[in-house]
Amino acid sequence: MAKVRPGRVVADHDEDLVVFTVGVRINKLWKVGRWLPVLASIPKMLRELEDPELGLLDSRVMVGGRVVAVVQYWRSAEHLERYAHSQVHSHRGFWKRFNREVKDNGDVGLWHELYRVPAGAHETSYVNMPPYGLAKATKEKDAARTDPDDHHHETGGVH
Repeated sequence: MAKVRPGRVVADHDEDLVVFTVGVRINKLWKVGRWLPVLASIPKMLRELEDPELGLLDSRVMVGGRVVAVVQYWRSAEHLERYAHSQVHSHRGFWKRFNREVKDNGDVGLWHELYRVPAGAHETSYVNMPPYGLAKATKEKDAARTDPDDHHHETGGVH
């Protein structure tokens, strides 16, 4: 388990980045043969994305109800696009298989959202947390302010 860092920190990142959320929704619980292969593909792709050359900075899997979601931080949309369309990586094969076996039958839902974040257009705050989110994906620094009423100091992004 990651060690908790006491106090308040912010992400120390001053470059553009992309936040990508992607997920699976199990629409028909009894159709295990449809959704289990989709869920099983997630760890394989995440292991593959551990190669820093591919551009993924960090990711976190979250489960809630019938949804498994992955929040990812990427260096750029171009890195993500290259991975998604690569002939040698898992995603393209997964997508072809999904379209052949599930497509629009309604058994399993897929979604994604891509947010381009220009340098300086983010705000972060982590209090008594292990490395997390954008600060884990990049690096962290001590927060300039720790008092919630002190609005005259930098907060690590948008003010």
